Amino acid sequence: MSQKESPSAYRERVYEAFADRSQPFEAVVESALVAGRERLGVGVGFLTRIEDGTQYIEQAVGDHADIQPGGQCPLEEAYCRRTVQLEGHLSVQDAEASPEVSEQAFEAFGLGSYIGCKIVVDDDVYGTVCFADTEARDRPFSEAEELFAELVARLTGRAIERRAYEREQAERTAQLQAEKRRFEGIAENSFDVLFRLDPAGQFSYVSEAVERVLGYEPEELLGDDFTTNLAAASTADALDAFDRLLGDESVQQLELTFLDCDGAVVTMEVNATPITDGDSITAVQGVGRDITERKERESEIRLRTRAMEAAEVPITMADATESDNPIVYANAAFETVTGYSRDQITGNNCRVLQGPDTDPDGVATLRAGIDENRPVTSQILNYRRDGTPFWNRITVTPIEDESGAVTHYLGFQQDVTDQQRITRLVELLNRVLRHNLRN
Repeated sequence: MSQKESPSAYRERVYEAFADRSQPFEAVVESALVAGRERLGVGVGFLTRIEDGTQYIEQAVGDHADIQPGGQCPLEEAYCRRTVQLEGHLSVQDAEASPEVSEQAFEAFGLGSYIGCKIVVDDDVYGTVCFADTEARDRPFSEAEELFAELVARLTGRAIERRAYEREQAERTAQLQAEKRRFEGIAENSFDVLFRLDPAGQFSYVSEAVERVLGYEPEELLGDDFTTNLAAASTADALDAFDRLLGDESVQQLELTFLDCDGAVVTMEVNATPITDGDSITAVQGVGRDITERKERESEIRLRTRAMEAAEVPITMADATESDNPIVYANAAFETVTGYSRDQITGNNCRVLQGPDTDPDGVATLRAGIDENRPVTSQILNYRRDGTPFWNRITVTPIEDESGAVTHYLGFQQDVTDQQRITRLVELLNRVLRHNLRN
């Protein structure tokens, strides 16, 4: 042992050890155990962890063969059995004669004197800090020595809590870094624009896809406010969405318009979620998908729909992907000519217009064109909902998607009853005329 220092000097050594955050936990505890062993004049100092009725020795100073790091024993055979039951400390002047030390513990370790304090971490017993010697003492531990042991135990408990917190933070940081690498790895290979905003609303990350969508290099946008390239009409919606994200809400399918580097309008669908650390929002990350072409197609579809609605010719659209090709659309003119409302015809096949005098050959002509996915026209006798017959000139045209697959059939219908009546009258007059000429 080293030369005795003053009690305050040992206490300062312990404080300094635990105050030095640059030292690893094990080195700090070892310094405190060494100072305690010297201060108390004993041969061994050790830190234990108690779990499921077993004592595990985590650190030890001294040359006791049975008290070394990695050693373990049932708690019933340990001097610490009684220590963890007490609120303060347990000090034993003569272990062999003390009722606080079991015969099993004395035989297992042979410690003549002992002082220990339990360590409490997050309101649970973690283990103990103990100092002991193979020889019994000629006097009890003094109050100052007992307070010193309690000080080491209390500071060790705080250090264990700090170590657990730092480990948790390190794991959290590692998870965030892994998530960041995964996010950026996905981003660099994504057709969509992936982004991250800090709590002030400035870009801290933008994926390479932004160059294709908006024409900007990702580095050009870093540090910019997310509203910088927004069209004025979308600014209010974007700011409202950002406020909700900072309130720990997610934003889904938000349509915003941006201006690209040439001033052209780009419509994007944005999904975003907040990133939290405990109760704090540390960032916002999300993805923006360029839906400009889709919006243009939707606009075209709306225009075509309005045009079909305004048309005086009956128009229907049937689903080519379903069996029996059910009607999915009929315009107002179809309702006027046939007497069937949209609700009545939707989901049905146009054969509901056929009746007892409908020419099977005309129907077969239509069916052959549909089966061969080619435009076809046929004139057949149909019946209105009230049973009135009319002659219907039907043209069916297949509609293909981008891959060339037929998805719908567009039908145009024309009431040609008057034309058919004139044609029949002309045919009748021709027959009469030819008869008269022959006679």
